[in-house]
Amino acid sequence: MLAMLVWKPHLGTLANSLVVLGVMVWLYVMWRRYRKRYTVKKTLLLLAPKLVVTLLVVLALMDPAWRDVKPSDDTHRVAIITDISTSMDVADDGTDTRVTRAGKIADDMAGELRGMAGVENYRFDVDILGSEDEPTKGIRHTDLGRTVVALKDHPDVSDCKAVILLTDGGDEMIRSQRLPPVPVYILGIGTDPSTWDDLEISNAEIPKEVELDTPFKVSADIVVHSASSGFAAKTKSVDVKVEKKVAGVYQLLKQVNVVPRSANGRVEFDLPAEETPGVYQYRLSVKGIKGEMTELNNVREFAVDVREKSINVLLYGNMLDWNFALLKRKFGDDPTIKLTTVYRKSAETVIIDGKRQEGDAVFARGFPKDEEILGLYTIIVLGSFPSALISPDSFTALKNYVEGGGNLVMLGGPNSFDKGGYYNTAIAPLLPWKKSTKGQGISAGIFPVMVPPEGESHGLLGATATILKGVGSPVFHSVNRVGERRSGAMSLMNASVGSRVVPVVVLQPYGKGQILGVATDTLWRWGRMDGDIADAGHQFWRDTIRYLSGEIEGGRFLTVKWDRKRYRPSEEGLVDIGVVGRYAEGAVHLKGTVEHAGKTVNLPMVLKQESDFQTRVFFPKPGEYRIRMEATLAGNPLDTYERTIRIGSSVSEGADLAVDHPFLESLATRSGGSYSREGETEELLERLDALLLASADLHDTPLVKIAALFNLLPLYIILLMGALLWEWILRRRMNIV
Repeated sequence: MLAMLVWKPHLGTLANSLVVLGVMVWLYVMWRRYRKRYTVKKTLLLLAPKLVVTLLVVLALMDPAWRDVKPSDDTHRVAIITDISTSMDVADDGTDTRVTRAGKIADDMAGELRGMAGVENYRFDVDILGSEDEPTKGIRHTDLGRTVVALKDHPDVSDCKAVILLTDGGDEMIRSQRLPPVPVYILGIGTDPSTWDDLEISNAEIPKEVELDTPFKVSADIVVHSASSGFAAKTKSVDVKVEKKVAGVYQLLKQVNVVPRSANGRVEFDLPAEETPGVYQYRLSVKGIKGEMTELNNVREFAVDVREKSINVLLYGNMLDWNFALLKRKFGDDPTIKLTTVYRKSAETVIIDGKRQEGDAVFARGFPKDEEILGLYTIIVLGSFPSALISPDSFTALKNYVEGGGNLVMLGGPNSFDKGGYYNTAIAPLLPWKKSTKGQGISAGIFPVMVPPEGESHGLLGATATILKGVGSPVFHSVNRVGERRSGAMSLMNASVGSRVVPVVVLQPYGKGQILGVATDTLWRWGRMDGDIADAGHQFWRDTIRYLSGEIEGGRFLTVKWDRKRYRPSEEGLVDIGVVGRYAEGAVHLKGTVEHAGKTVNLPMVLKQESDFQTRVFFPKPGEYRIRMEATLAGNPLDTYERTIRIGSSVSEGADLAVDHPFLESLATRSGGSYSREGETEELLERLDALLLASADLHDTPLVKIAALFNLLPLYIILLMGALLWEWILRRRMNIV
């Protein structure tokens, strides 16, 4: 509970201001009058009783009260979380480390806030740590994004009125993370680089993913910060080397000597291709200079994901409408996708652009009839256009493409499905809906989106469904008139159309391939909005590509499909497991385990239907994870699946020690909080005081009542009468009328 003195003027702010101003003018006039006749000493003696009387009267007019501030409930709490990652060990002010300064600030803020709310102190690196928790051994990485997201589920933090993060930002910052339902106030800890004597690797250009058997480049700036005279002279030339980790030991690949020019020197390395897919660890380093602030940023560790091949996507349409344009931009910006787009600019002109495939010139003559051409693409996306624009032979080739293992996405619109005449083509059996009996075309309006349970748990839509829960009331603005969902097809998103529930996003297996039907042409609207709904639109198309392009692993009886090819620390993998063959319900038993850092954890296996299972694998930290699944039939071994997944951080802690003020400010603002820099603690406390006061119980006790309780009211009267008597005595002695 906090107590403070407050003023409650009877006459209002303006009136009281005028009274105080009038009193000051009156005292000044009296001073001038007395000084013409008396010395300074006598003048002060004469004014003193007037001043006492005036103060007592003004005090009464201002009506002072003693205010008790009490938290409204037990949740009136504030959490202060201090970054203790390795980058916080830097003494960038020349005296104390960042973590030391942050600790002092946290203690001071806790003392200031304890009267307003309960205050609890935590620390974080890759996890939120309590006072009894041991920090990560060795290099302590910052995972700010994961920390912010973890606030939502932390039992002692999620219901706080506010969270205060003291951090330098670190390097593992996730730019599009989900935000907690609590305002986050961030205090950036770190000085300006212009005050440093330091040598660092900056602006590194490192590919996160490269294709198998493909050489790649790594480049960076060697930057000199020189705040004191003489440091720049020590950095006329420096040695820079790049190394690769082999069997746990870094081995030198190349080394060059760099001469920084105008405080910068650019270095570039051509690195050889890898012959085996996986995540490979490298290190870029520059030799340290005596007297520099830290050597932590002299090293840049990084991981490169070597994948087998790019995801080849064909986007085929008749015109560049909003839906088509959105996908063209989204897929084109994804470095893992080789996108070819084909659309008509006019009746005579066909536009073919993107990352061209060998033989795609055939699109100038129409949709290919050659299955080999179609087989170049992992996924084919068809826009909304009449089926008559594609020949029957081409539809036959498309059907064979899917049946042989290809993936087809059909977009909704005014010329899709039944209205487009597709039920009269060879791909009619592929369509996830039966022919409509409710008419053709598309309905416009406001159609609430619903995600069925199978959609929430599916690898293609699970992440999107989670985001949509925070949207409130997501809607489609159009829905194609489609028939009933085919047997075997799975509805991922539905829409409420009048009294009917219409399956809008439906996934259907066909042969060895899959077809995804999207019976709306307004998903592009989600991507043009702000906040969660935009994130949902982005996540949907990202996961669609990842899921459809996923490779099926396993053995003779087990089929395993991961929702992604690669994962980073703090991410979760969704795995669909099928047991090939028909067995009596319940006869097949599946056990899964994941082994990491010497510990083995059982995987929860959820039986979806008959012999189809699903599980989730969490990868909390970098390292190797060994996944094992074993299927048994009636107690007898049936099949075993094993896979080792390497999880690596994209960059090393301390690679960039400069505080990213714009990002931290954006993160705090999006959460409903605010951002302050080191040295702006008072401003931050004022914002927090206002936040806490708004929801606190306030109780004011007038000082007159307090005085009465302690029998001090007579003293007030005595002081007033004493001042008047004093003036009367002075006037008598000084013969003043």
